[in-house]
Amino acid sequence: MPVRKTESRIPENCQASDLGQASLSADGRSILVSFITSPLVIGRDNTFVVFVTDAAVAASLQSFEWSFAETGSPPHVETTTMGEISYRPQATGRLTTTVRCLDGGGTALATLTLTQAVVQPHAGLEAMIAAGADEAGPSAANPDVSRELVNDYNIYYQNAAPRSAAADDGFRRLLFAVLMESALQCDAVRRKADLAALAMVLNAGTAGFATLAGCGLGVAGLRPALLAMTVGPYLPWTELPSEGPARSLANEELRRKTAALPEAVRIDLFNLIRFPKSSITHCGRVIEALRDRYFNGIDFNTVLSELSGTRAHWINRHYREGPLKRG
Repeated sequence: MPVRKTESRIPENCQASDLGQASLSADGRSILVSFITSPLVIGRDNTFVVFVTDAAVAASLQSFEWSFAETGSPPHVETTTMGEISYRPQATGRLTTTVRCLDGGGTALATLTLTQAVVQPHAGLEAMIAAGADEAGPSAANPDVSRELVNDYNIYYQNAAPRSAAADDGFRRLLFAVLMESALQCDAVRRKADLAALAMVLNAGTAGFATLAGCGLGVAGLRPALLAMTVGPYLPWTELPSEGPARSLANEELRRKTAALPEAVRIDLFNLIRFPKSSITHCGRVIEALRDRYFNGIDFNTVLSELSGTRAHWINRHYREGPLKRG
C-alpha cells in the first residue's frame, strides 16, 4: 500500500495549512501540501506531499500520477509509488500541480490541484551576494543557505511571532539567526537524507527512532526530544547535565523516552519537523519557551543586546544541546 504511515495523518491540533500551502479534496479525505508557499522561485526545488487520512481510500490506493504544467509548456507527468515528489520549475509565470491518486486499475480515487506563481530569485539578495563575494560572512561564503532562507522560507519567519505577542523584532532576529546556523550546519541534501531515514524507521516500524530523536532535523535543526517537551507536551521538561558521563546517560534516557512515545505522536513530531513552515513555527515556540524558562520577563531585544548577547548564546546552546542544567 503506497500510503505510508507518515502520510496517513495531519499532526494533532494542526490544520494542513500549518504545514505549508495546502489543497484539500472536496470530501476532505486527501490533502496536497507544498513545502513552499507561492510564489515559488524559478530553478529551485520544491517538495509536494499527499496525505490520505481515510483508511478505506488508503487501502485501495496504488500509485500517484503527478502533472506539472508551467506557463507555455506541455505538462511534465510522472508516476510515483508514494505520495511525495520534488519538482523544480523552469520558467516564471504559473505552475499548476495536479496529482491523481490511483487504484490498481488506474481509477482516480482523488484528484488534487495546486496553482502557484513562479518568480525570479530575490533581486536584493542576489545583489548582496554579488557585492559581498569577496567578503566574509554567511551571505558571501554560503550563498546557497542565504538563497534557501530568503527565496523559499522568508514568509514563514517574517510572519512568526511569539505567543506572548511582545512588540519587539528581537524574536524574529533571533529566530533567523537560529535558522541560519541550522542550515549552515546541515545542508539541504543532508537534511533530506536524515528525514528520509527517520521516515523509513517510522514506516517500517523498525528500531532507530531513539538514535535519531536527539539529532537536529529539518531546516530548523529541531530535535524530536526537545519538540516533544513543547508540543502537547508529550514529555516533561527535562534538563540534561551540561557535560560529562552523566550528560551522556541522561541524553540516552531522554532519547529512549521519546522513542517510547505512541506511534501517532512520533509521526506527528516527524511531520512538524519535516515541513519547513511548521518546523520554523515550532523553532520559534521552542526559543520562546527557553527564554521564558531561563530569562523570564526579558524581551527578545534585550536578550540580543545586553551582556554582549550572552543570553542569546545560552538560548541557542539550550536549543542545540539541552535543555541544560545551569550552575
